[in-house]
Amino acid sequence: MKHKSKFFILILYTIIFCYISVQAQTTPVVNYLQQTRDYAEMYNGKLEVIYSVRLFKGFPYYNNSDFTDASVVYKNNYYPGQKARLDLYREQLIVLLPEKQYGVIVSSPNAEKVIMYDKTFVWLTPPKESGLKEGYYISLLDSGKIQLLCKESYTLQQTQVVYYTFNRNVGYYLFYNNQYYRVKDKGSFSKLFPQYKKQINQFAKTHQLNFKQKPDLSFTALAGYCEELITSTNKQ
Repeated sequence: MKHKSKFFILILYTIIFCYISVQAQTTPVVNYLQQTRDYAEMYNGKLEVIYSVRLFKGFPYYNNSDFTDASVVYKNNYYPGQKARLDLYREQLIVLLPEKQYGVIVSSPNAEKVIMYDKTFVWLTPPKESGLKEGYYISLLDSGKIQLLCKESYTLQQTQVVYYTFNRNVGYYLFYNNQYYRVKDKGSFSKLFPQYKKQINQFAKTHQLNFKQKPDLSFTALAGYCEELITSTNKQ
């Protein structure tokens, strides 16, 4: 009886050891499937083509070439906790796969909003008559009557026989009365809202707006003020 008891105990230990071994091997797979199950469609893109440092000088990514914390609104679903970067030359959103080894391209029109670096990027497809290209725009102000957008883009220029350089361009646009208007300074606002020219000039002077050194703050402040003027006039 003692030999049988030892034999059954040995079998029991063997079964437990095998079970633990199998669990240890399958846990990473289970974790990966759990992480990708809800994100499978968003991750189902082509692998990112990396820019070669031998051919290109600089990179056309927003802020820098590193992946950063981001939240993505994809097909009206919110996906927090992503690692992503924006390629503003190709107008592509790239997210890292859960194993953090490869970047995949997310379908841009479906990724309608990206939140990173404390900024909100929205995908826009402006009408042809606006003269604007589709792509990711920074939403600086989105009120009831006025929307202020910033577009950072890159063009490619061959500077040497074997080298290409990315040139950065930044533009600011007001969306008002279903039209897009390029704004460059307080004069642009005065032309768009001539009835408030005096108030606009006074506001810019009082608040020391600087559209070259502090463009985001200056354009946002003046756009918000114009929104207040329009709203107060309509109430009268």
